[in-house]
Amino acid sequence: MDLVITRAGENDIAELGVIGPAAYAAAYHEDWDDAVGFARQIIGFGPDAMRVFLARPDTRTWIARQDGVGVGFLTMVVGSLESIANRPNGAEIPRIYLLPGARRGGIGRKLLDIAEGQAKSEGCTYVWLDVMEHAEWARAAYARWGFTDIGGKVFSGGLRPGRNRGMRVMVKELK
Repeated sequence: MDLVITRAGENDIAELGVIGPAAYAAAYHEDWDDAVGFARQIIGFGPDAMRVFLARPDTRTWIARQDGVGVGFLTMVVGSLESIANRPNGAEIPRIYLLPGARRGGIGRKLLDIAEGQAKSEGCTYVWLDVMEHAEWARAAYARWGFTDIGGKVFSGGLRPGRNRGMRVMVKELK
């Protein structure tokens, strides 16, 4: 399949607003037993939220398309302090979301490579992200991509009782 990654803009909002909720629901639907809470969570990845995010001057977003159809995206916030030591000169990666059929094909890594290059060009010395502690598949991917776990915090959203609410903060130094 033909893969094309481009910087996302206003014309991509509708597609981003589908990919985000679909990818989150596919990966994390079992964490929730409250339909209203879950709906509120995924609305945070919908078109209106993406429009607001894209309008911010400190954000960058890329969309990955296979055969002309959006299958994933990455968002980045330049100048963001990592949430453990509040170190300066960072870039947060709040979302790397891929539709289920697009996982394990190198798309996430390609998106990250582009974001890292952009972060370096803007003077950032590292990128960082949060990941659910129980999402071992995601943590393993980030570790393979050079991220190091620097500490934990608690997910603030309402999850199913008994579900692990821990999050790990992971950092990758840019060389």
